[in-house]
Amino acid sequence: MHKALLLIVTLGLSLMGGTLFSSSPALAEDTPLKTITLDVDNMTCRLCPITVRKALKKVDGVVEVTAKYEGRGIGWATVTFDPSKTDVAALTRTTSLAGFPSRVRP
Repeated sequence: MHKALLLIVTLGLSLMGGTLFSSSPALAEDTPLKTITLDVDNMTCRLCPITVRKALKKVDGVVEVTAKYEGRGIGWATVTFDPSKTDVAALTRTTSLAGFPSRVRP
């Protein structure tokens, strides 16, 4: 019974142009997204970018995050976000709270 109901709801949403589980947040059509790259300190292994990425994705307004460990305690994160919902200060504060201080790459 539950599987049939789920199938009906999913099909109904598909016909209406929606999805049951959206992978990206809804954006206003006139909201220009902003993309920045942060230099991230304290990265010591390949798992560090995962922590940085997860922390940043929890920030309201963040649409996409890519992070990479470069070696010798250095890494970076590229963040695409809605500037009407968050700002650079919130992003750098988030990485710092996760143990990875960051700053905007010049």
